[in-house]
Amino acid sequence: MRSYLLSRKNLTRKLSLLCDENIKSKNTITSIVRGNAIEICSFYDLIMEIAELSYRNPDVMLFYRGQNNNYTKNNIATLYPTIYRATDKSNINFDFKVLNESSVKLIAALKADERIDSEELKEIRKIKLLQYSILQHYEVCKTPLLDLTQSIKVACSFAILNNEKNIGYIYVLGLPYINGRISVDSEEYITNIRLLSISSSAAKRPFFQEGYLVQTEFASDIENNIKMDELDFNRRLLAIYKFKNNKQFWGDESPISETALYPDDDIMKEICNRIKDSKYYLSNKTTKNTNTKLLGDFLTLWSNIENNYNSKNTNNHLLIDKSYVHDESDLRTLLAFRNKVINKPDLVKDDELIKSINMLRSLLDNKRI
Repeated sequence: MRSYLLSRKNLTRKLSLLCDENIKSKNTITSIVRGNAIEICSFYDLIMEIAELSYRNPDVMLFYRGQNNNYTKNNIATLYPTIYRATDKSNINFDFKVLNESSVKLIAALKADERIDSEELKEIRKIKLLQYSILQHYEVCKTPLLDLTQSIKVACSFAILNNEKNIGYIYVLGLPYINGRISVDSEEYITNIRLLSISSSAAKRPFFQEGYLVQTEFASDIENNIKMDELDFNRRLLAIYKFKNNKQFWGDESPISETALYPDDDIMKEICNRIKDSKYYLSNKTTKNTNTKLLGDFLTLWSNIENNYNSKNTNNHLLIDKSYVHDESDLRTLLAFRNKVINKPDLVKDDELIKSINMLRSLLDNKRI
């Protein structure tokens, strides 16, 4: 995607002051803004700050994303879609295989469910990007899409959700104006999906979250000689704000509850959870000579280790922390084998998979990590 470069005319008074304080370092205005989070004292102040930011950037439409942490690379905030957070092509290409097979499973599950409207099903079957959107929004697997919202309150609510530090981060992105349910801007190379308009009525979550999904256009994988930094939505950042989750910030307002953001009686959630549980059980067409059952068992258990212990770096790879990993050598062995499974699945033998599966089960069952 094209980068949106900032100049003085695009800055609020707070951002101008930030640049004045850091301009001596010879950084550009764009890098200063994208490398620093401005602290905001109240929700009201945040609304007024974003109002000024919107006025200063009339050529773009503002979208928001809330996070617990501000991940950086080379001192600049980074906003990669999940599928591009890996560091090598083999991992990314494997994740695309999982994504495409999950899409097939999604269509089959929707077709078999009598609660799904037949006309809506036809549309989902026709539009691959809509399938990806559902899988992304319900956190089934990694996709080339990034979740955004047009609601500042929704973004703030996500920023503090399950946040032990009680400090939230709000990212404000400037994107091309949308012109339909799926907007494709061929000049900026950005696709924007308005989930409220195109998502199935069986999917409640997008309506409560006022959800949008964006991706870099013309990038189905990284074999197209696209540079990785062109896939990072930090290229569209207008500002980063941080706030403390306390009474002073919220005032008379209050965050949206987790139960409201993630409604329980959601048919699409029920369907997607089943797909999530089986996403690593790939077809013979994808894995060729590998035992798909054993491969799925191994990758599912490995995913459980990553998720349960929440020990990931910004690229979504498991970090081995000596402070709580009692079997570091076992975990390193399993990590190396996992990379072999991803990169060269046809060379993996059944007895290797069985041995590694037993090791993973032992680690999980005995809480040895």
